[in-house]
Amino acid sequence: MTAKEFAASRGITPTTLYWWRSQLGRRRPATDLVPVEVVEHDVGVARHRARDTSFELHIAGGLTLRITAGFDEVELRRLVRALRC
Repeated sequence: MTAKEFAASRGITPTTLYWWRSQLGRRRPATDLVPVEVVEHDVGVARHRARDTSFELHIAGGLTLRITAGFDEVELRRLVRALRC
């Protein structure tokens, strides 16, 4: 599909499509994203710890953080950034 055909299929002009392409091409990649691995756990353990609203954050290099309910999201982001340096 050509850019002109794509733009028409979305109800926009090709000029608008090209403008957005140029804008998005200038953006730097997101640096706040980190890889996440979802692991399965034993259902019996989940029932036993149902009241525990904390979670663990495993960071490369063997570091594990236990995050409890009510954590300050901004402070957690700052801490992770500092640990990644």
